[in-house]
Parts: sequence; structure tokens; C-alpha cells
Amino acid sequence: MNCIKTAYGKIPVKEVKIEKIAEYPRISLPNYLSTFRNNAIDKKSQPILVKLKNKSCESELQELQKTKNGKYILLTAEYFRVRCSPHRITLPRYLNPKLAYLIGYLYGDGGLKDIRRSYKTTGVFEHKLIVGDEFQLQIERIKSLFKELFNLHTTLRTERIDKGENMYYLNPTCKLIYRLLVKVFDFPEGPKRNLAVPKLIRKAPKRIRQWFLRGFIDADGDTRATEYYLTSALPSPRIKIKLADKRLVLYLKNMLNEDFNLGFTGPYSDTKKDYYIQTAKAGTIRANKRNLFKHPIKKWRLEKFVSLMGR
Repeated sequence: MNCIKTAYGKIPVKEVKIEKIAEYPRISLPNYLSTFRNNAIDKKSQPILVKLKNKSCESELQELQKTKNGKYILLTAEYFRVRCSPHRITLPRYLNPKLAYLIGYLYGDGGLKDIRRSYKTTGVFEHKLIVGDEFQLQIERIKSLFKELFNLHTTLRTERIDKGENMYYLNPTCKLIYRLLVKVFDFPEGPKRNLAVPKLIRKAPKRIRQWFLRGFIDADGDTRATEYYLTSALPSPRIKIKLADKRLVLYLKNMLNEDFNLGFTGPYSDTKKDYYIQTAKAGTIRANKRNLFKHPIKKWRLEKFVSLMGR
């Protein structure tokens, strides 16, 4: 039988589901191009160019903004790029489930390179992103979201797998997406300290907030590794999120309980560095009914665990 091997056992490939992420609902994003300029960095790095659909050549974004507002530029842009970069990037005009899911996933298991530190050591502002996952199925989904949302072609990196680590990852360089994450979605440059749920997500409709939460928990949450228990007694059911930031994990608990009614409790701490929240049996069953996980392996684990509870 064709199976996916995990650290705890095997999962039949034919039982794994890869579900599509919804297109709607969506809400308009604010006129964020007006915030894109960062004088300290942009004076020493390549400019952002934009190609408008009704123009034959590219313009520098900074110069174009002197005559056109950001909303007009977003509506009429064919693509954006950074000089000397081959990437022709599309920037989003709407916050929808796909973008909310990707933002949530990046908050949970992604990061941005500290560009100021890179400038000090290399003389170049390296606008690098990194995001990874233990399972190739999931990181291929993230790769496809970058392509669909931004027209960014990324390369699946397997160096860590080759070294014996369970990590597939993407590590693209893209000033435009980097700037979007920082300016629009409150992502920190460099180490993820003092994270907070982005203001745009907090104010978004419930159905969009739910997709941010799904992305976050797909990246940083877990449930029982059910493949280990297929022929043995089940432990107590639970879904768990563990983070170093107590304030953030508490905020996530409140959002998950408000938007999914899952009965997360905590935060608790079993170390001096980390805090966790978790559900019990009733919350685990509700999470399965509400399709909390979209990560194909975590989704299989939760569905299989709930089905085994009745054996």
C-alpha cells in the first residue's frame, strides 16, 4: 500500500484529503501602497517598478505616486517588480480566505530575514522570506498560494531533508511581498517577538478570521498522531497550540473559542519558556465537525482519531 511515512507510523495516501481554500468572502484592502516607501532602505536598494495595463513601459512606483494615487495604481497595474529581479508580482486588492490562510500560516511557521542585519554583514538588504513544513504535501500547497496570490514562482528546498531534518521549506527573496507583510499585516522584520494578530484580521468578518486561524493552527497546532494508535488504546483526545508568547497564545485562545466554539483552556506552562492551550474531547469533536484543520496530515489525524473514538 502506498503510504506517507511519519515519525509515528504510516498513513495511507488514498485516505489523505487536500481540500481547496475558499475564494470568498472578501473585503477590500486599504490603500496600502502609500505606506510602501521606506526611505532608509529604499535609498540603498533597488526601486519598485510598476507596469500599468494602459502603458507600454514600466514606471518607478515612487515617481508614479506623485501623479496617481495608490488605489488607481493597484486597480490598473499589470504587475510590480523590483529592478534587477525577474519576478513580476501581482499585489492583492482584497483580503480573502486564501490570503488570510497564508498570513496565518506565515505567522505560525514563517519568518522574515532581518534586512538591517543582512545589510550590516553583506551590504545588501536581503528581503528573504522563509516558511517550512514537515510534509511536502503541505509546503506544496503554500507554494501554490504564493503563485496564485502574487504570481511568485518559488523553489521547494530540500537541503534540510537531505541532512536528516524533517523540513521542506521555501526561501524566496521578494521585496514586494516582504513589504506587504510588514506594512499591511504587521509582520516583524527579523525575529518574531511580541507578535500580535494583525489589525486587519482582527477587524475582518468572522469567516475571514476563521481562515487566518486555520492557517495558524495548521502551522503551529497539533493533534494526536493517530497513526501510532491504530492498533492500540487511544489516549485522551486533544488539540494543542504551544508558543513562547503567553499574550499571543491567550489571544488565539479567545479567537478560537469565539469563532469556532472549541472550548480551548489555558494557557498552561510545562516549561519556563512555553505556554500552551488545548481542547478536550468535546472541543476535539467540534473541531472535526467545523473542519478546523486544512493541513492534509493533521486533518487525517483528527478525522481518524474521532472515528476511532467510537470503536
